[in-house]
Amino acid sequence: MTPPPAMAGAVSPAPTLDADPRRALQVTAVACAAGAVVAVVVSAVLGQPLAGIAIGVGLLLGAGNGLLAQRLLAFGVPMVATSLMRLLALTLVAAASGVFLGWRRIVLVVAAMAVAQLMLSAAAAREMLRHR
Repeated sequence: MTPPPAMAGAVSPAPTLDADPRRALQVTAVACAAGAVVAVVVSAVLGQPLAGIAIGVGLLLGAGNGLLAQRLLAFGVPMVATSLMRLLALTLVAAASGVFLGWRRIVLVVAAMAVAQLMLSAAAAREMLRHR
């Protein structure tokens, strides 16, 4: 099957990344830090301060994951290596939080880390759409 005459020889331009990834990381870090403070205050008012601390730790770890990825990639470390190192480090810190905060609260840490990653994805998507 041959392409239509209007498309014959047409080359699509290479995609460019006009968005600044640092802005998405900064927005995520600020939002996660604010969320961590809110979680600690609200849970303390509700009489469950350790749950708020667990959520705060998870949010801060999740936000730190993106910042750490940026720093490691700036050093020229391959993405596969940085992903494995960050996954190992975050898993160890989440497990350590279970020791200090109680094993039942490790779920809160991991869930908050996931929320932080979703926030980073949303901030990155927003940043890319801003520069369309």
